[in-house]
Amino acid sequence: MPSPRPFEPPEQPHRSHRLLAAIGLRRGSRIDEEELSSAILGTVVGLSTMVAAGAHGTLGQVELTVVVTVAIYWAADSYARLLAARSAGRRTKVGSVLARQWPMVEAAYAPLLVLLAIVLVTGNLRVGIFAALGVGTVVLGGLGFFAARRAGGSRSDAVRWSLVSASLGIVVILLKLVLH
Repeated sequence: MPSPRPFEPPEQPHRSHRLLAAIGLRRGSRIDEEELSSAILGTVVGLSTMVAAGAHGTLGQVELTVVVTVAIYWAADSYARLLAARSAGRRTKVGSVLARQWPMVEAAYAPLLVLLAIVLVTGNLRVGIFAALGVGTVVLGGLGFFAARRAGGSRSDAVRWSLVSASLGIVVILLKLVLH
């Protein structure tokens, strides 16, 4: 009769891994620099598109515009990487490039979900957009922190990189305030 295995508590994920999982970027494997850069780009593109579309659109139009715009950037970036690999004489599988760049699209999820939830609760698109921009800014800060720690930086270096990354979101928020 086999002896029962002693209870082993599940391993607790690192805080940065929980952040990445919360925004859909942790799929059980280690995130590499391409995926991280795609997530940062997708977040900035999504937030910028949200600001532009929010000037004259409805909730549905804003959501659709962000999804389509980020998807177009994802397709263009993937195509450019495939073309560059070909021109360098490397054979690259289309599916693997599309999958590696997918975090660009995934990064737009959290702000879009916040936008949807806030507008459904308040009925106010402007409030929803500002809330989504705030969440996107926090995501950018988290990605900057994660990248710096992943590169071996100290906690203070990571905080500085976090602030630099979050400043991209702050610039988008300031543009929203100035333009609309």
